[in-house]
Amino acid sequence: MANFSLSLVRRITTRRPWRFAALFLALTALALAFLHTPTAQLDSPYAYAIKDAQIIVSAGKIIRKGTVVIRNGFITDVGENIKIPADARIIEGAGTFVYAGFIDGYTNLGIPAAPPQTPGSASGGNRQAAIAAAQAQPDATHGDPSEAAAEQIKPGGASVEEERSVGVTTALTSSKQGIFAGQSALINLAGDEAAKLVVRAPVSLTVQFSTGRFFGGGYPGSLMGTVAFIRQTFYDAIHYRDEVERYNKTKRGVPRPESDKKLAALQPALRGEMPVFFIANSDNDIRRALQIADEFKLKPIIGGALYGYRLAATLKAKNIPVVLSVDFPQRPSDWPEDEEEPLRVLRARAETPKGAALLAQAGVKFAFTSGSLRPADFLNNIRRAVENGLSKDDALKALTSNAAELFGVGEQLGTIETGKIANLVVLSDELWARDATVKHLFIDGNPIELKKEPPTPPRTGKPGQGAQGTKDAAAEINALGEWELVVKSPQGDMAVKLLLQKDGNNFSGALHTPLGDAALRDISISGGQVRAIASINIDGQAIEATLSGTIAGNSMHGTILLPQIGAFDFTGSKPK
Repeated sequence: MANFSLSLVRRITTRRPWRFAALFLALTALALAFLHTPTAQLDSPYAYAIKDAQIIVSAGKIIRKGTVVIRNGFITDVGENIKIPADARIIEGAGTFVYAGFIDGYTNLGIPAAPPQTPGSASGGNRQAAIAAAQAQPDATHGDPSEAAAEQIKPGGASVEEERSVGVTTALTSSKQGIFAGQSALINLAGDEAAKLVVRAPVSLTVQFSTGRFFGGGYPGSLMGTVAFIRQTFYDAIHYRDEVERYNKTKRGVPRPESDKKLAALQPALRGEMPVFFIANSDNDIRRALQIADEFKLKPIIGGALYGYRLAATLKAKNIPVVLSVDFPQRPSDWPEDEEEPLRVLRARAETPKGAALLAQAGVKFAFTSGSLRPADFLNNIRRAVENGLSKDDALKALTSNAAELFGVGEQLGTIETGKIANLVVLSDELWARDATVKHLFIDGNPIELKKEPPTPPRTGKPGQGAQGTKDAAAEINALGEWELVVKSPQGDMAVKLLLQKDGNNFSGALHTPLGDAALRDISISGGQVRAIASINIDGQAIEATLSGTIAGNSMHGTILLPQIGAFDFTGSKPK
């Protein structure tokens, strides 16, 4: 064979040199292709097959024992008796349930907190200094409608890992600071490059009735002032549009209008090309949002809508979708046991878990948002909505296909169908079982390594024994005491003190802020992670702030999240 090949090459070389050159190039290309096949394809193929699983294709459509095939990031086949490609890595799915990746309908995932604009301007912890700083920087309160979430995203982060750990693969993300909080983006929760995370952008313009001020100050200083500011801004945008159109028609002898990127950014919303995502929880705020939408002929989406069920008939009549928060109100842990709460508060607490069912019964299309909830509580509260009358099919739609359709990606996400992006979650049990866990997760067709939970300490009958028990006990001891935190807000660095204590088996604590003191509740300390909730008074309104921190030695870093206002990074240390 070797002699034959050699003689063939000699004949070609002698008689037709140009053919030899072509043959040489072809053989070289073939050899290079073989030698340089990426090793990753062997270890982590582009093709996967989840076989013998119960596949929930969409709400109401189930394959009891089927296979899903993934290749190059897309679903290429799904059904019973599917032929599995020879090069696919097989995942045994017997006893598991495969769902389309869950979608969180309103977050600020991937968006870093705004850097302080005047460092040290209010670092002394003085309320008057904080207010003065805010008044000097109105943009922090007003927001910027031209600000694009897609241009701010930073891949990774603990919050993203936590969302993925419960099966959330995609999220609508937006800045939460300012009345006009910018343009949202829909992102997949995996990838090393920000541009590759974006599924669609912009999705909507975010507008909220909160002034977006953490430590007070600035105009507008009231709800009515905020509504007036929103309306005036849209009127300014109309005037700006008219001036630009007038100039473009005439040009000669007409002064050109000054370029204004903020007013220009509102034009797609005024033309009905971009939905306006109004963050409105109370029925009164929802009415205000609908009035503004009618006045300016906007396409509204109501976000939050915790009490939207009270206006279900109106929302249905106007065909207005909702991104529903399941952050149900709870009795404050520091409320005296012998003191009764107002009847309206008790009624609201009993009604809100039924809100999703009432919206569904009215025919309102809705998706879900986690708000400030931990991801595990997000899914558990959706299960609670099911227990309060919401059908499982309607709940699944809200978590998958409804969200995809609302955000303009119904042809790409939301169901398990050929040609769609391979965002899949494989659960150990059906979604509605509270002990269901994520066994496998795929985002853009890539398997995602899930965050490992700390091992359960051995049951010795004595608390604190075993390796993990000792570790947690040490972490608790290190976390307790007084911490000096520096919170990064748009108004500058803010000094906040955090106090953590333990009495027996119960944690207690407080936040000392420029606005006053706030008791902590729902405190958890485990493995160097601290989480707590405090009710902070802002402009006479109680705002539930969620503090999440990571401790390393005598240092701590994390975020303070205020619903409808924003997430604020902090660093801290223990005084020596």
